[in-house]
Amino acid sequence: MAESRKHNSPFDGAHISEKDRLLIARGAELSARAKHSAVASPFLSPREQRLLFADALTRGRADQLYFWGGCRGAERRMAVYLPDWILSFSIPCPLPVSRQLFSREREEALLQMLGAAGLEHIEEAEDVDCYAALPPKIEAAEEGLLSQWICPLLLEGSGFRALSHRDWMGSLLSLGIKREILGDIVIWDDFHGVVFCLAKTAAYLIEELKKAGRDTVHAALCHLAAGFVPRQQYLPIQGTVASSRADGVVRALCNVSREDAAGLIRQGLVEINYDLITKVDAEVEPEDIVSVRGYGKFRIDEIGRPTGRGRIHLTARKYQ
Repeated sequence: MAESRKHNSPFDGAHISEKDRLLIARGAELSARAKHSAVASPFLSPREQRLLFADALTRGRADQLYFWGGCRGAERRMAVYLPDWILSFSIPCPLPVSRQLFSREREEALLQMLGAAGLEHIEEAEDVDCYAALPPKIEAAEEGLLSQWICPLLLEGSGFRALSHRDWMGSLLSLGIKREILGDIVIWDDFHGVVFCLAKTAAYLIEELKKAGRDTVHAALCHLAAGFVPRQQYLPIQGTVASSRADGVVRALCNVSREDAAGLIRQGLVEINYDLITKVDAEVEPEDIVSVRGYGKFRIDEIGRPTGRGRIHLTARKYQ
């Protein structure tokens, strides 16, 4: 029988490291501190967000915990713990709580609460092409509860050579900062990007960032349109599998043998929706995010439509 997703809890003792336990303890501490004012963590990976959300569900405090990465749809986000007086401005969210962690509806609920509480000026998110022009530079960070924690920086190259996500990431981390200081890095075009950073580190990054990928670069505060959503590029993948078991899906996604795919899973190198899996018969479903260390991250679009030869179609996208 295939592994049931409900048994693959992020609190399975076999999957929890000492670092995870420290993160969960830190989240509980932040939750307790949020009696009178909101508090926030540094930037977290999606898996770290799931751990904190699962802990909040266990303690009955999921309604207090929201996540924000500087814009709608960000992947790396801060955990934002809200006091009861801000939560009194909440409106019902239509999705089941267990599905709200990465939902756009939950992000909108956070913004609406803060707007109603007078802590954020919420602009209407217009349906426009936010990439039509570079975001304008500004002299000072914008005001608001969320802006006091996170601000976007426009990264600019000289135009000498194209700069990749890896170039920008390497140059920023070479400044001696920790990964938790940085949120998403969004590639705007060959010569520009936007990085979300802790607001308290923005001045340092602006002052110190001078080189990236052999090019002269600089950073500046900028303003992003309210409707801005990070643009993600994908490589389409199509194939067939015998079933929706994880080993077969990983085989198709990574173009390896089924034996090698099973080995990747047993070695703890595969995650589904940022939860570690170790059983080859774990079920994979449409809309799942499958991450395979050394091979990349994939979004499952379709799995299950039968072919004429008794197999089933698999359609997915690889994050670029």
